[in-house]
Amino acid sequence: MYKRILIILTILISFGCEDQLDKQADFISENVVFEDEALTEAYLAGLYNNMSFQIFGGFGNINIGMIAAAGAEHINFANWQTPNSTYRRQYTAETGPGPLDRWPYFNIRNINILIRDMPNSVTLNESFKKEKIAEARFLRAYEYFELARRFGGVPLITVPQNTDDPEEELFPARSNEKDIYDFIYNELELAIPDLSETPTGAEGRIDKSTALMLQSRAMLYAASIANFGEVKLNGIVGIPDGEAIAYYQKSYDASKAVIESNLFSLYNKSADKVQNFSSLFLDEGLGNPEIIFAERFEPFIKGHSLDWLANPDGLGLEWNSNFPVLYDFAELFDFTDGRTGKSINRGDLNANNTWDINDFFGNRDPRFIASIFYPETEWKGQKIYFHGSTQLENGTVSTNRNLLITKPGTGEQLPAAAAARNVRNTALLARKRLDPSNTATAELNSGQDFFVFRYAETLLNLAEAAYYLGRTDEALEAINMVRERAGMPLRNSITEDNIRQERQVELAFEEQRYWDLIRWRIATDVLGNVRTKGLVFRYNLATDTYRITLKNAEGNIRQFGEERYYLPFGQNRLADNPNLIQNPGY
Repeated sequence: MYKRILIILTILISFGCEDQLDKQADFISENVVFEDEALTEAYLAGLYNNMSFQIFGGFGNINIGMIAAAGAEHINFANWQTPNSTYRRQYTAETGPGPLDRWPYFNIRNINILIRDMPNSVTLNESFKKEKIAEARFLRAYEYFELARRFGGVPLITVPQNTDDPEEELFPARSNEKDIYDFIYNELELAIPDLSETPTGAEGRIDKSTALMLQSRAMLYAASIANFGEVKLNGIVGIPDGEAIAYYQKSYDASKAVIESNLFSLYNKSADKVQNFSSLFLDEGLGNPEIIFAERFEPFIKGHSLDWLANPDGLGLEWNSNFPVLYDFAELFDFTDGRTGKSINRGDLNANNTWDINDFFGNRDPRFIASIFYPETEWKGQKIYFHGSTQLENGTVSTNRNLLITKPGTGEQLPAAAAARNVRNTALLARKRLDPSNTATAELNSGQDFFVFRYAETLLNLAEAAYYLGRTDEALEAINMVRERAGMPLRNSITEDNIRQERQVELAFEEQRYWDLIRWRIATDVLGNVRTKGLVFRYNLATDTYRITLKNAEGNIRQFGEERYYLPFGQNRLADNPNLIQNPGY
């Protein structure tokens, strides 16, 4: 059957393809596309563009906070916002997977077309063809990884389907979860030899190290499923526990290959640990040695709304303060003097105690300061406040946001009560990746790249795999490299909890924690039957201290049953393919 591809008009023009447009309007047949380098690059660019390495969607990109909300790092400002409905909803066969869904078989079909047809090109040179097929194999492996960690085993389709195919091909059954992870690994093994060894990932183009990082991440995920999960539906979900060590080894080997390439290193351009970690996410392109692969953005051209959404209230922005950080998550960040983040007893957070804010927050892990707004954070040349009231020197309490008060002996002025949106939910806000130079007065005017893979994750992946392989010295060394860069005390020994905690604080708000809790099979404990907390700050002018108390950050208790380790298929999807089997518990 003669198939045709719709090529976006503007992309074709950018590659100088007016002649083809004149001949065939908006459609270019595949035998033309894969005989021309520019058209092939345009086709591949469309595949990249459809990947959704970072989740967006919703009003003003509000869904950019969805994975963090699902993983109880932060919530969103308002209950109507999709990230909040995502963590609250109870998944059922009737409602389906909801906003966490990803069913990218249309993109997989287009990838399959390239992989099938590119070898038949008679005009393109062999090295070009091999590289483009290798990039497509990576994209296909990535899509199947996203499917597997949501649903377990899924239909494995590697050739384009046609309407006249036999029913067993048009309606494929689910492969075993193990088979999907083995496919991912093998796809990348085929791709790696034909990908560039010269780093191009920071510029948004897949290279050898990018493929190795997907092996590192996906095989670590498979190892965890084997180690901590349970096989059900005859292997459609779950991986036999006897396979765990082999997958840990594959993850370890991939991480080791990235490390031993000596192409990357931890970002260390500033001696100030807070400034260094903040700058890491704003220093883009090949000049940042930590970036292995990034999704590229440019304001308005291909921009997002992170700064417009996330900056604190009080900066003259129409929309702001959308990502309130949960105190439960803040407690994971330890203190630089060696105290744990949970060393402050929650029972001591009462109206009878007062706290120096610099000790309570300012002496925590520099990654906390660089990642989270808290009371008196310096930002854009001013301090950000989160207190709901002030006890004045005469003993009266003011909640007047328009009243400026002066600290005795300093001359510093601050409001008697902070801006409303800063106070409302948790009195902490996400700061990581924000650009202080961006005025953010409109949607889509942020251009910070999203780092899909960075070198710190390489070290964390290696540490975790090495730990379960019995290589604890290597695990400790890798963890301490991350901690040393952060400005935290080095550890003398290593535990499973140490590795998990380090991962959560280093990769905070980078769409990792939710999936980690899933693969470790501890989401039922961390996210189940839990009512997360926010803070209430009351400032005392005379003593320059705060009374800090807890409040419920969420209207409902979070629930996470065992069945939620996999998402359900909705009734429509089951009806579309009668050979799909529903996941357990739905």
